[in-house]
Amino acid sequence: MIRIPRFPKRFPYRHVVMLCIVSALFAVAATLDGLFRESYPWIDFFWAAPLIAAAILLSPIEVVGFTLASVFASLATQVSEDASLNLITTAVVGIFGLLAAVKASVIKRYIYRINILRNALEESPLAYAEFSFPGYKLVNCNQTFKQLNPEKVRIGASLEDILPHPAVLEMSGKMDQAVNTRRRVDCDELNIFTIAGGNSYWRSSFIPVLSEGRRTARSVAVFAIDSTDAVNRTRTREATLRISAAVMSSLSLDETIRVVLDNLAFIAGTDGGGLFLLEDDQWVGMAGYGVHSDESVKQLRFPYDDFPIGVSAVETKEAVVAENPLEDPRFVRERLERFNTKSALVVPLVSSNRSIGAVLLSQTDGPRQFTDEQVKFATVIGSHGALAIENAAIYENEHYIRKSLEAIEAISEAGLVSLDLEEVLIELVTRTQDVMQMDAAMILLADESGEELVARAAAGNVSVPLHEFRLKVGEGLAGRAFKEATPMKIDNIQERPQARQLCPFAESSSVKSVLAVPLRMSGKVAGVLQIGSQREKAFSAREWGLIQVLADRASMAVQNSLLHEATRKELARVALLRDVAAACAGSHDIRKIAQRALAAIHEQLGCTRASIYYLDEELGALVNLAFTGHSEEIMADYRISPLDRGGLISRAVIERRMITHEEVDLSNATESEAHMLRALDVGFNRRCTLPIIYKDEVVGGIGMVFPDQLAWTPAGIETVLSIANQLAVAIHSCELPREDEPALSGENRD
Repeated sequence: MIRIPRFPKRFPYRHVVMLCIVSALFAVAATLDGLFRESYPWIDFFWAAPLIAAAILLSPIEVVGFTLASVFASLATQVSEDASLNLITTAVVGIFGLLAAVKASVIKRYIYRINILRNALEESPLAYAEFSFPGYKLVNCNQTFKQLNPEKVRIGASLEDILPHPAVLEMSGKMDQAVNTRRRVDCDELNIFTIAGGNSYWRSSFIPVLSEGRRTARSVAVFAIDSTDAVNRTRTREATLRISAAVMSSLSLDETIRVVLDNLAFIAGTDGGGLFLLEDDQWVGMAGYGVHSDESVKQLRFPYDDFPIGVSAVETKEAVVAENPLEDPRFVRERLERFNTKSALVVPLVSSNRSIGAVLLSQTDGPRQFTDEQVKFATVIGSHGALAIENAAIYENEHYIRKSLEAIEAISEAGLVSLDLEEVLIELVTRTQDVMQMDAAMILLADESGEELVARAAAGNVSVPLHEFRLKVGEGLAGRAFKEATPMKIDNIQERPQARQLCPFAESSSVKSVLAVPLRMSGKVAGVLQIGSQREKAFSAREWGLIQVLADRASMAVQNSLLHEATRKELARVALLRDVAAACAGSHDIRKIAQRALAAIHEQLGCTRASIYYLDEELGALVNLAFTGHSEEIMADYRISPLDRGGLISRAVIERRMITHEEVDLSNATESEAHMLRALDVGFNRRCTLPIIYKDEVVGGIGMVFPDQLAWTPAGIETVLSIANQLAVAIHSCELPREDEPALSGENRD
């Protein structure tokens, strides 16, 4: 690049020195003209030297004066024989002097203007730089451009050495476009991360400098003016308008929070952020931005004093800057490491002079500074955002109250839909899951012994069959909530290694947060309502209160259904005993009595297979009176069962007690008992065998099989014993049939 030299600055007696220099050259020219005019007539051309010097050093008027003096001096030294030649040279000298004066004046003005422009550009806020092409190495620049990175901006440095990588990519792209199109390329918001820290925005122009006589660019000139303040003002205005538009277009709290956080991060130019609201003296994460995801922020909930820099911001109601959080005692080191925070700006959310939360804006790729204007703009946006959030929260709170009332009404209606316990439980658990917007829900009720909780209804993502879901009181989250009669929750199962054992409900439904609420009936705990969410820390204070209200309403519905079911069971028991009694009194044929009794048992109890025997003491065997559910072929082998063959009915008769499937199954039965269970295909069903005793004398036995695997309840056992007592009276009162001895062959197995 051709550089135009600068004239030296003025110094004392500068003009006198210039006159002396020109006068000395004038004297030399006059001396040479006098000495050599006869030998060299063309010596007059030497008068150009003082004239050129005068044109450069003196003013135009002074140049004219020296020109005239040169003409007179040249004329004075003429000789007669060479008069014509000397006159010509003298005229040429005069003309040359005049032309030099005019040209010198023009050149001086041109150079003067150039120097004014150069001085203005050097001190101007307009950044100037020229980069060679190809390679984009710095050829020239002014002081403003050097301020971007004083340590690295030097002639010959490449673009990558001067600016950060993102700015290099953007600038090189614009330069390539200018070179390819051979036209000026403008950029309104060139983002440059300055050495002082923080993002700065520049309105830039990239102008290709073409080689003379060629169409290719030899360099690219860059002119840029810092427009950070203007950009920030524009962005602040746009952010404010977006927040206002969000308030007008939507009253959703989540959407409003998202708009506020995104615009604050946009204004501050950070790559991460999180918005926290104050609830019950706790900081509750509501939304994340950039590298801080929504999921990671929403799981945060910590006490008020555990966020000192947030406390400082909301109490002073001013934004707080932390350029080096690692050395700032107002930051908790654990959270800094978790979010990789290198610099932070905490903006309070203040509405009506009341702080409702704060926004943490963090830079994670390196330390940076926040300008005063950024802090001011962020504070303004925080105030507008707080107002929008508060309005949305008020609306959502009213909506939540209405929703809660509807939920309570829905749960109350569930108890009126039906009095059938199973239907009521399914309705309750389904509506609870829908109202609370949870991923899974389950109701467990205590069994008749009060020692175990049995799952009775479930909704949502529950993969385990209900009949397999049983808990002992005091075990698991539901068992502990039942035993201690107080609600319990687990916010994050993954953070507690023992949580899977503590809450099998979560393992069966893949939820992360679980809440168990006891169901109280008549002052006692009768069951547990469990809900779960796949979000961590899913239960707010409002949801905690609502689920307890729903549990109380559900308890009333369950209590009514339990009373109805107990009444129905008692009526069924009475009807069964009445039918058995009618069967025993309606005939003197013991086989018909037994057959009618089995029909009543099948109809009232749901018994699928049963058989009644009388004891033939002479044969020492049990003789079948009637059976139901078994095939004729199978029962042919069990028409007569010797007491010494080890069958279950024989065992019950010999031991004079009731034997259930809970005591004997295929895993612990004797060989003959196991053979009988396999032959009858009842090894895994609920069943019982018991003796028929009349006045302390065994007169027969009875066996029953049911389609389920439920445990025997005291009421069920009492019903079966009552049936056996009525059959005992009938067997004792009727004439029993006699069996022949040959019937006791070895093929009659028990």
